[in-house]
Amino acid sequence: MIKIGLNGFGRIGRAITRIAEQNDDYKIVVINEIDPDIENSVYLLKYDSTYGRFNGDVAANDQSMIINGRHVQMHFERHGIDVPWEKYGIDVLIDATGIRENVEAAHAIVERGVPKIVITHSPRQNIDITIIKGVNEQDYDPQVHHVVSSSICDASAVTPVLFEIDNKWGIDNAFVTTLHPWLSYQNLVDGSVKSISSPGHYWKDYSLGRNSTLSLIPKDTTAAAAAIRVCPQLEGKVDAISFRVPTSIVSGSDMTIQLSKDASLEEVKEHFKMLGARGDDVFEYQTEHLVSIDHLGTSKSAVIDGNNLKVLNKRMIKMVLWYDNEWGYSNRVVDIAKLITNS
Repeated sequence: MIKIGLNGFGRIGRAITRIAEQNDDYKIVVINEIDPDIENSVYLLKYDSTYGRFNGDVAANDQSMIINGRHVQMHFERHGIDVPWEKYGIDVLIDATGIRENVEAAHAIVERGVPKIVITHSPRQNIDITIIKGVNEQDYDPQVHHVVSSSICDASAVTPVLFEIDNKWGIDNAFVTTLHPWLSYQNLVDGSVKSISSPGHYWKDYSLGRNSTLSLIPKDTTAAAAAIRVCPQLEGKVDAISFRVPTSIVSGSDMTIQLSKDASLEEVKEHFKMLGARGDDVFEYQTEHLVSIDHLGTSKSAVIDGNNLKVLNKRMIKMVLWYDNEWGYSNRVVDIAKLITNS
C-alpha cells in the first residue's frame, strides 16, 4: 500500500482523501491542516455541498482523524516544512496548499527522507518536472525527478487534446477560452481587488473584486503557459483567456485550433471516439445534449462534446471540453502520485 502524506485539507485535499478511501492500493496516513479544529475537518469530509455525504465513517480524537476505523495523524503547522513527514514513512507527499513557501521547501523535505512530492499547481521554479497524464508521463525519471508538479486543472484537460491534435494534424495556432467556476477567495459582493481572500495575490484587475455570483469575470490564465511547459513544441502557437463563471463546479473550455494539415469533421470525431474508447481516464467522447453539471464527478481529464465539434474549411477546429475541476483533477493528482512511487 502506498502511504500518502497530505499538506492542505481544502477542496482538492478533501477530494484526494475521498478518492484514496475508494482504493486499497493507497491510503493517507498523515494530514497537515492549518485549522486546528479537527472536528471541523471531520465535518467537512463527512458533508460536502458538491459531492454529498462521505461514503464511510469519520470521527476524531485530539490528534487524529479516524477514517473508516483507521487513525490519520493530524498536524496544524502553517509551513509544511515544520511537519515531521519522514516520521510516518510516507512514500509520497501531496502538497495541496498552493502556497509558494511550501514549494520552495519541497527539496529540503526530500532531503529529510520523504522520497517524492507532488505539487498541485504549476510553479515555474523549485520543481523537477511537470507531468500531465496523456502527454508526458513517459518522461518521468525516478532517479532525477523528486518534486513533481501535477499542473493545474485547466491544463490537465486542455493539454492532452492539443497534444493529440498536434500529433495527428499539426497545430499552427490555437486559442483557448476556459470557463472556470468561482473559487473561495472571490467576493460575494463588490469590493476592492485587495479585499479578495487570497493573501499575496498579484492581480491588478479590479474586476476580480466584483460579486462572483452575478457576472462572468474575465481573467488572465496560466493555462497556456502550463500546457507549453509539457508541450514545448507549442511555444508561440497557443494562448488562452479565462472567465470566472457564476457556477460552483465543472469547468469548460472552448478551443479554436488552426491546423497544419487538412482534416474532415468525421476524421476528427473518429479520432476522439477512438481515444475515448481506450478505457483510460484521459478522454471521454459524448454525443448527448448535456450541460456542465451533468459532468459532476467525472474522473476523466477531458470530456469531448461531440455535438459542439466543428471543422471549418478543413483547417479550423472548434471544440468544447468539459471537466470536473476538482474531482477529475484530483484523480490525476493521485494518478501521478502512483506513477512516481511505482516507478
